[in-house]
Amino acid sequence: MRSSVPKPLHAVAGIPMVSHVIRAATVVAPEQVVVVVGPELADLPDRIGMAGMVTAAIQERPQGTGDALRAALPATGNVEWLLVFFADHPRLDAVTVERLLDGAMASRAKVTMLTTVIPGAVHYGRVDRDAEGRVVRVVESKDDDPATRVGDVEINSGMMAIDAAWARAALPHLSPSTATGEFYLTELIELAVSGSRRPDETWPVATVTADPHVALGINDRVELAAADAAIRQGIRERLMRSGVTLVWPETIFIDADVTIGEDTTVMPFTVLTGATAIGRECVIGPSTTIIGSEIGDRVAVRASTIEFCEVGSDSDCGPYAHLRAGTVLASGVHVGNFAEIKNSALAEGVKVGHFSYLGDAQVGAQTNIGAGTVTANFDGVEKHRTEIGAEVFIGSDTILRAPVVIGDGARTGAGSVVTKDVKPGATVVGVPARQIASGKRTTAQNTEEGS
Repeated sequence: MRSSVPKPLHAVAGIPMVSHVIRAATVVAPEQVVVVVGPELADLPDRIGMAGMVTAAIQERPQGTGDALRAALPATGNVEWLLVFFADHPRLDAVTVERLLDGAMASRAKVTMLTTVIPGAVHYGRVDRDAEGRVVRVVESKDDDPATRVGDVEINSGMMAIDAAWARAALPHLSPSTATGEFYLTELIELAVSGSRRPDETWPVATVTADPHVALGINDRVELAAADAAIRQGIRERLMRSGVTLVWPETIFIDADVTIGEDTTVMPFTVLTGATAIGRECVIGPSTTIIGSEIGDRVAVRASTIEFCEVGSDSDCGPYAHLRAGTVLASGVHVGNFAEIKNSALAEGVKVGHFSYLGDAQVGAQTNIGAGTVTANFDGVEKHRTEIGAEVFIGSDTILRAPVVIGDGARTGAGSVVTKDVKPGATVVGVPARQIASGKRTTAQNTEEGS
């Protein structure tokens, strides 16, 4: 991979490729999930957000796949079957995992291999069968006759279902490779075939065939990109079949953990990442990025960026708005073009028309924020909060120097610089702002004069 990032942690559709493998494997409800890692990845369960669900078994030195399974055995408990998968096979799917286990349980073979058929198979171990079609060994390419690799060739994926009791007895008998000194799982096949058997016992090695895209792993970033594209296409197809409209779907990028409700439309050039949840009957995009956010029902987001926020139902955002981490919009909030909101809570019905910045602010219900409003929340050392009450009218180009509190029903004149708290119902104007009127204004007045 030419990377400082361990290969299993490279992302495919927004999550580490090893997470795809684990998710596929857990469809069969295993007693335990064990990931074999080197000492430098002992914290892998934490890194992938699966602490408590996955056990890390440490392989002190990388001595091959057979040694990896030996390292895992102490954590597997008293199970009947061992399912062995590779962390760099992100396209492994639940159907294939179920078929592998079903094949093993049906045949009762000591080893059930997951194989596939590809043309040529230059770099893969070839499955060698006897005249009766029974698997007898796996032949590595460097040890093979090139004539056996013409046309379609059955190859070993390396993934297996193994009789656990037999494996515990057989694994100590693995011998190191003369070329590398490593211990390989494929030797289990020859050990099984050469072992003593009762006359009525079935052949000890069985196979289950998988599609090549499932059976072949990731070796470089070209293959990583191909896997990412394929998995994202599957995500798009699943969403469209569940009632989501994707317009020009090949331009839309959706991560594996994104959920979208029925009758929502996603427009072109939209990117939805992380654990984003979008409700029903929304219109998202075009050219929108949403990261790790929760979007309610009937929300419209146009050409905007939303990061780690909550957007209430019947709200709208954009175009060209930016909602930053920690922002919470209640229902029916309007955020217009070129508005930026950070770590702020906007109550029901708030309107932030355009060209405004609200940072570390709390805004009450039905308040109107005029164009060009800025909460000056940073004094050069610390951030400070701004509190704006309900039914407030903030005039255009107002600067609110935090910390400051604007009472319910108050108003600021255009271009005001507010440096002191404003009483409920008061009107302030000027630089610095001073009070010129008081008395609570009605909602009808605010709506008529502030629209």
